[in-house]
Amino acid sequence: MPIGRFAKASRLSVKSLRNYDESGLLKASEVDPQSGYRYYSVTLLARADAIRSLRIVGMPLAMIKETLDGEATEQVLMSHLESLEHQRDELNRQAQELQRRINLKEYAMNTQAIIKNHPAQTVASWRTKTTHDRIFSDIPAGFGKVMSCLGMNKIDPSGIPFTLYYQAPDGDTKGDIAMSVPVAEIPELAESGDVNFAALPAETTVSVTHQGSYSNMGESYASVVTWIQQHGHTIVGPAREIYLNSPDQVEEENLLTEIHFPIDFDVSTNEVA
Repeated sequence: MPIGRFAKASRLSVKSLRNYDESGLLKASEVDPQSGYRYYSVTLLARADAIRSLRIVGMPLAMIKETLDGEATEQVLMSHLESLEHQRDELNRQAQELQRRINLKEYAMNTQAIIKNHPAQTVASWRTKTTHDRIFSDIPAGFGKVMSCLGMNKIDPSGIPFTLYYQAPDGDTKGDIAMSVPVAEIPELAESGDVNFAALPAETTVSVTHQGSYSNMGESYASVVTWIQQHGHTIVGPAREIYLNSPDQVEEENLLTEIHFPIDFDVSTNEVA
């Protein structure tokens, strides 16, 4: 069967057939040595149909070859299925985010910037490197480590927990964060594990209160940074998220988080540092 007729029979394009031949995925039965024209046996139609079906579901050529010629066919197919399910979940998340933006006019948040003076305080912290994919599991895990340490040493928190962002994660760079719980003083510990106690200096911050999911705080962060730039200030330290409630207490849409950036401004003197 010449390549044109085989293309129609297999519902594959001539371009694809040439590509599959060159890659070894679907070799032509004969190739004219003079013209280079390809001919295909009718027995290759079944393999061509399998290739077409797997390409429709987005399987890479290398995986298709492994599926058709390897010994672990089911494992390869299951691996691709897991990849598709992950893509589906990510698309669903993106669709939800887009819908949230469409409904933004009805989305409740307080973007009024507030300047605050924070006194020096002692905190128990667990600091870690994290990625954009892991951050929403690393934060509660970190607070769990801190609270476990405090419990073992019979230390009560003295304030609201918060996360310090020394570096926020993005698609290319890991983040550097510390889950922190205020305590009255640096204690003499029987056991601390990898939880550290430190005194944080006094600082002045500008903040907004975000209402809603932790994953949708981009606009709130942007509003704080915009205010800082518009008023001629400089960010002088790590951002801070203070959690006024938790997913255990309220529904996601009612979560309240204060977003703080330390700036070069002293409330007591009303002067830039």
